[in-house]
Amino acid sequence: MTAEKELERLEREIADTSTQAPLSSRTLFLPAGKQAKPRNSLDLILVLDASLAVIGVGVNTVRQMPDQQAKSLRDGLLGGAAGLLVGYGLGRFRP
Repeated sequence: MTAEKELERLEREIADTSTQAPLSSRTLFLPAGKQAKPRNSLDLILVLDASLAVIGVGVNTVRQMPDQQAKSLRDGLLGGAAGLLVGYGLGRFRP
């Protein structure tokens, strides 16, 4: 094969692969014919939400800081837990 023909073959090969969708790292290791499923794990969200709620309530019961700081921290943690659930719900069930 001459150098010109080899160059033309490589250009065609590059042109063919540039029209294909890029592969993500998750699809590289899947068996042929399977598609990657989106990772929308409710378990992870519930664990994070429960831990934020427990920390928020725990800060309030320990009371080793001034009342205003404890209330602010508790409200922030519980608000973050609620925001996490709302954000997951909006992202999960978005049309």
